[in-house]
Amino acid sequence: MAAMQLTRTHRLLIGVVVAGAVIIAGIGFAGSYAAVRKLAEEKGFGNFSLVFPIGIDAGICVLLALDLLLTWIRIPFPLLRQAAWLLTAATIAFNGAAAWPDPLGTAMHAVIPILFVISVEAARHAVGRIADITADKHMEGVRLTRWLLSPIPTFRLWRRMKLWELRRYDQVIRLEQDRLIYQARLQARYGRAWRRKAPVESLMPLRLAKFG
Repeated sequence: MAAMQLTRTHRLLIGVVVAGAVIIAGIGFAGSYAAVRKLAEEKGFGNFSLVFPIGIDAGICVLLALDLLLTWIRIPFPLLRQAAWLLTAATIAFNGAAAWPDPLGTAMHAVIPILFVISVEAARHAVGRIADITADKHMEGVRLTRWLLSPIPTFRLWRRMKLWELRRYDQVIRLEQDRLIYQARLQARYGRAWRRKAPVESLMPLRLAKFG
């Protein structure tokens, strides 16, 4: 499948999102630097306390950027993402410790990092989806309404979709309709006991569909 073509509007929106994410990251860094540096000084870090907050935030940015890059080229490495969120959680904890025992102050320190996490996760989701579509590897999901209205048959349909690696939802629906029509024809031809009366070669397509 050809690469997705970005319109001028798409590029503009991407620019706005990237700029917003950079601003959020910058505000978060500026807000946490003093608190983390002070905490590091209290813990005896000495002069290293001046660069300790920078090292943590730089590590988060590098790990997340590398995770997005590897996701884009379809060789994701989950440890990068997990390590980045672990460092983010550590930053929140360090900032929260500076405001402790004030619960409101502790919660306020977590707002900006959470916004940053959400924005990066949204970007990662988009990058992964675009990479799958470009490589013709994206697998569409089953609609929520079908799960709610008919959960058990939908699970069977979803199972066959995954086992056969059928990527298009409408294709799966057509195959399911063909299967039901074929089953109805067997019932009309052999009666209620069609599962016992029908020859093996006639039942084989249904059995293959069941096991994927």
